[in-house]
Amino acid sequence: MRAKSPILVIDEANIECHGFGTNERNRLTNDPAWTLAYIARVEAMVERDKNHPSVISWSMGNESGDGPNAAACYQWAKERDPSRPFHYEGSTSNGGSNSDINSFMYPTPERVKQAAAQRPEMPLILCEYSHAMGNSSGGLKEYWDIFYSGTNAQGAFVWDWVDQGIRLPVPGEYKNNSPSNTFLAYGGWWEDKTQVRNDNNFNNNGLVAADRTPHPGLWAIKYVYRYLHAAPVDLAAGKIRIKSWFDFVNAREVAEGSWEVKAEGRVIASGKLPELDIQPRQEKDYALALPKIAAQPGVEYWLNLSFTLKADAAWAAKGHEIAWEQFALPIAAPSRAFDASKAPKLDIAEEGEAVTLKGPAFSLRFNKREGVITAYRYKGVTLLERGPRPDFWRAATDNDTGAWKNIRERAAKDPSLNIKVWRDAGSLWEVKDAQVERADERTARITVNADLPAVGASYAMTYTVYGTGDVVVECAYRPGSRKLPMLPRLGTELIAAPGLENIAWYGRGPVETHIDRQFERIGVYRSTVGKEWVNYSRPQENGNKTDVRWMALTNAQGIGLLAVGAPTLSAGARHYTKEDMERAGYTFQMQRHPQVFLNLDWKQMGAGGIDSWSANAYPMAPYRIPGDQAYSYKYRLAPVEGDFSVKTREKF
Repeated sequence: MRAKSPILVIDEANIECHGFGTNERNRLTNDPAWTLAYIARVEAMVERDKNHPSVISWSMGNESGDGPNAAACYQWAKERDPSRPFHYEGSTSNGGSNSDINSFMYPTPERVKQAAAQRPEMPLILCEYSHAMGNSSGGLKEYWDIFYSGTNAQGAFVWDWVDQGIRLPVPGEYKNNSPSNTFLAYGGWWEDKTQVRNDNNFNNNGLVAADRTPHPGLWAIKYVYRYLHAAPVDLAAGKIRIKSWFDFVNAREVAEGSWEVKAEGRVIASGKLPELDIQPRQEKDYALALPKIAAQPGVEYWLNLSFTLKADAAWAAKGHEIAWEQFALPIAAPSRAFDASKAPKLDIAEEGEAVTLKGPAFSLRFNKREGVITAYRYKGVTLLERGPRPDFWRAATDNDTGAWKNIRERAAKDPSLNIKVWRDAGSLWEVKDAQVERADERTARITVNADLPAVGASYAMTYTVYGTGDVVVECAYRPGSRKLPMLPRLGTELIAAPGLENIAWYGRGPVETHIDRQFERIGVYRSTVGKEWVNYSRPQENGNKTDVRWMALTNAQGIGLLAVGAPTLSAGARHYTKEDMERAGYTFQMQRHPQVFLNLDWKQMGAGGIDSWSANAYPMAPYRIPGDQAYSYKYRLAPVEGDFSVKTREKF
C-alpha cells in the first residue's frame, strides 16, 4: 500500500511580458492585436489539462500589468470552466477584478497582513516570495505565522525550485583547485568574453542546485511546510499536542510518530507515539512515557519528535521523515565551575611586544602590538596561527549584493546606510595598549584596548589564561558618536592550523543555519571542514551554525581546539578567506588554504530572503544587528585530546 500524497496544482499559461511597458499598463496586455494570442495560450492550457483532477485553479501568469487582454482571458476561462477559480497576479494587486485570487509577489509580512485585510472576500496567495538565490530563505516563519493564523492569506510559491546552470569541464589551469572535473556555469561565463550583457548568476535562485543538490534553505522549507505540528502542553508530565494540517486525510493514514530523549548527543530513551488518529485540521493531546531523569551537571535534555511515512509513497519510501519538533525538557542541574586552584603553574615571559605563556602541555604566544595570539600549541601540535581578531564582515551573499546595489547611491549621501564600512573595521583596528598581569601563579590576564577608526568605535578584549591551557576570551564593542549602519556580524576570526580538519559541534544542524533560518534540531554533529562547504553558484558566506554550545576542530589523532560559548555562539569554519570568496565567481577559482578560517561570533545577521534586488533583500529588522549599540560576549578556548565531554560542561 502506498501512502496517499495528493498534489494540488495551479496550472499556468505562463503569460509574462515582464518589463515590456509599465507593470500597471503593459503594452501587450492593452494591445487589441494581441487579444487572440493571449486567449489562445490560455485555451490551449485549459483544453489540455481540464480532466486532470489535481488541477484546482487556472492561471494566466504574472508581471504583465492589467488590461482588456487579461479581462478577455479571465472571461473565456470562466465561461469554459466555471468549476475552477482563475488566478492572475497583475490584476488584483492593483485593485482589478480579472482574477478570483488576490495575488502579488515579494511583499514584506506586514504588506501581506494589510492586503489580507483590504480584500477579505478573496483568498490571498503570493505567486512568488522568498527569493531563494544563494544563501537565502530567511524569514519564513514570519510569513507562515500569517498563513497558519486562519486569515484569507493561504500560502505562497517560492521562486524558485532549481538553479539554471550548465555543466562544463573545469578549465585546466584550475583543476588543482577543484575535487571535481566539472562545474555548473551561469550567465557571464560565455557573454563576458564578448561583452554581451547578461544577468550573471541571477538564474541561480533555486532551493536546489542545478545538479539537484539541496541547498540549506530547502531544509528550512521542509520544516515550515510540514503537515504535522506539535506543541508542549506539560513537558514535565510528557504531555504534548499534535495538530494535523492535512486537508483530506486522517493523519494515521499517512504518518506515524516516534520520540526520543537525548542528553546532548546520547539517546537515553525512545518510544513510539500512539496512533495519529487526527482528522484534517484537528488536534489531539498525547502523553509520552518519558523516563525519570537524574540530571547531570551542565547537561541539557531534549525531547525530539519525528513523524515519518507509514507506507511507501510515489515520492519517498516508508520511514521517510516528513516533520519533526524539538523541545527542551525542564530538567537541569547547575554546571560545575572550573576549579582554577587545580590548574598547573603558569610561566610568563615578556620580550618586547611578545608575551609567552606556558603550562606543562601547552604554550601560547601573544603579540601586544597586534593584540592577537600568534601561536597556540598543545603537546607539540599547533592549534592556532593567529587570532582571535575582531570581525564585523561576511563574504557578501547574493541578497547582500542585491540590497547594496539598491541603496548604494543613498548610502553615498547617508553614512548610516553604508554597510561596507564594516568590511575592514576589524582588521584595521588600532591597539592602544595591551597589559599583561599575573592574577596568581596559575592564572594570567591580558587586556587589550583598541580603536576602530573605520567606524569611530572602540573594542576591548580580555584573555584569561590558565595553566591548563584554557583561555577565556571576553569581547566588548562600544559605538562612538557616529550614526552607524547595521553590522553584518559581531564576532572574531581565528586562523586554525593545517590538519585540524575534523569538526564537531553541539548546536543546530546538520545543515547551515542563520538566525532567521534556524529550524534544525540542536544536537551533536560531526563532519569535516571540507564537507561543510556549501557550493552555492557563487561563493558567499558559508557554513554558519547557530545556537552553538561548543565547537571542536581536531586532527586525525584527536588533538585539537575546543571553543565553548557562554552560553552560545554563531560559528563556522572553512578553508577560504572572505577575500577569496568575494573575488571569485566560482568555488574552483579559489585556492583552498590548508589553514582553517574559524569564526566564533556573538551573532551574524540573518540570511534575508524577501527578494534579492531591493533594500528588502537585507534581513528583516528582528534579524539585524544595530551598529549603534554596545555588545559584549565571551567564550572559552581549550586544547583537547580524545574525550572532551567534561570540559564542554564546565562553567567559567
